[in-house]
Amino acid sequence: MSRSLLLLGASLLAGVLLLRAEPVPAQAAPPPPLDPAQVLAAFAPGPGREVTAAACGQCHAPSLITGKHLDSEAWAQLVDQMISRGAPVEDKDYDTIVDYLTRNYGPAKG
Repeated sequence: MSRSLLLLGASLLAGVLLLRAEPVPAQAAPPPPLDPAQVLAAFAPGPGREVTAAACGQCHAPSLITGKHLDSEAWAQLVDQMISRGAPVEDKDYDTIVDYLTRNYGPAKG
């Protein structure tokens, strides 16, 4: 008889725990990949546009980049930070990207 009571108690405890359990929130689906042609079109024309759009536009909406108005040093720091997080920037493109961003989205353009 004590075995039956133990089973009943365990069942009741399990039921109470299940009732108190909070549902696990569903994870949001990742955003769709950005269309490279739309990304490129959002950047100002000029030398460095393609490499900048390719490097930055893989992860960021263009407005996140084009809405900033930073000086050369701040752009360089931001590009360095993105590289440390895995941005696909080749050494040969680094200066081109920083120069492009400064020229088109520098403080004077704000």
